[in-house]
Amino acid sequence: MFGLPSQNYMDVVKMLKDYGFTDIVVGYNVDHINAVKKGGLKVHVVLPAFRIYDKYKDSKYLAEDVYGRKHIWFSSGCPNNPELRINLLNKVKEIVKALDVDGIILDGIRFASPGSGLEAFATCFCEECRRKADFTFRISFDLMKNSVENLLSCFYDFKKCKEILELYNYSLDSYLYVSKNFKHILYWLEFRSRSIIEVVKDVRNLIKSIDSSVELGAYVFMPTLALLAGQDYTELWRYLDTIKPMTYRIGRGVSCLNYELYITARDILKWNRWLKEEEILEILYKIFGLDGLENLPKTLDELMSSGMPIDIVYRETSIARKLIGNKCELHPIIMFHDEYIVEAVQNVIKAGADGVDFFRYREEYKHHVDKIVKVVKSLT
Repeated sequence: MFGLPSQNYMDVVKMLKDYGFTDIVVGYNVDHINAVKKGGLKVHVVLPAFRIYDKYKDSKYLAEDVYGRKHIWFSSGCPNNPELRINLLNKVKEIVKALDVDGIILDGIRFASPGSGLEAFATCFCEECRRKADFTFRISFDLMKNSVENLLSCFYDFKKCKEILELYNYSLDSYLYVSKNFKHILYWLEFRSRSIIEVVKDVRNLIKSIDSSVELGAYVFMPTLALLAGQDYTELWRYLDTIKPMTYRIGRGVSCLNYELYITARDILKWNRWLKEEEILEILYKIFGLDGLENLPKTLDELMSSGMPIDIVYRETSIARKLIGNKCELHPIIMFHDEYIVEAVQNVIKAGADGVDFFRYREEYKHHVDKIVKVVKSLT
């Protein structure tokens, strides 16, 4: 369980322990860490990887788009900024050396996703990333920047892209034709992925050099979105003890699939007022391979109020399992408040997950705990 209320903290810890919960995820809060250990559960500390705060609230730390505009995404900056990386490593070292923790979990260990806005998504092209691309990875910075600029232009004026996609009925030909003007997008995605792997590897090696028993996990996007943000499951398993896909079918923030689609649609509609909500959603469902699901929302309001169909939980967990095999633990995290939490837990377990995480505990949904426990016991 990730996210317990500050009030009656020990009471909630004890209640979860009595129900059979084994692990609690906390922020960097010594009192909470000690309370969980005292309660007899394992404790994992979640750390935002590239968080912007205090002295880091400066434009030099921010991600940069193709036009030189700076962006904050998920309260974070550029993943390749050396000072932000050092700050993360220092926190990891401080926690693992001084506190009795069972694990560290990285959050926001990625680049900006569409849910932060399509312009923020079209980053990072700062000078630090230029050096990293050209001299460390030997990936052409200028080619990938040009392709991302053309991709953003496609979002700004979506008419031609829509016509081609429909002309070829969303076949492979349609994507090849549309992508001619941004054919080096794969360079950009590779650059993002390799940058994130660098950070995860450094954190892993630091932790294991201090205490090899401390586990490293990461909250990552579900497979449908992960590569866009620089999270490659087929590489991440090498450096993680546990992968935790944020299998959020409903929610009002980045990483929630309905929200990511909502923001993508909202931005394209804002720049292309001739488009209808139902049209852009249908296009996005096809592009992301979601059009085979039943009962997909047809309006933005419905997308936010109802979320994506519950079947998405099984689908994404199954894909994650196949991508990583049995090489590391798979613990999807699902929304604790989801009205379909029973079905979500069933889907996660049936899809082959090794465990289930939940975000986040609230007293008004306490009755969900009993439901969760009964489902898990019946399927394991």
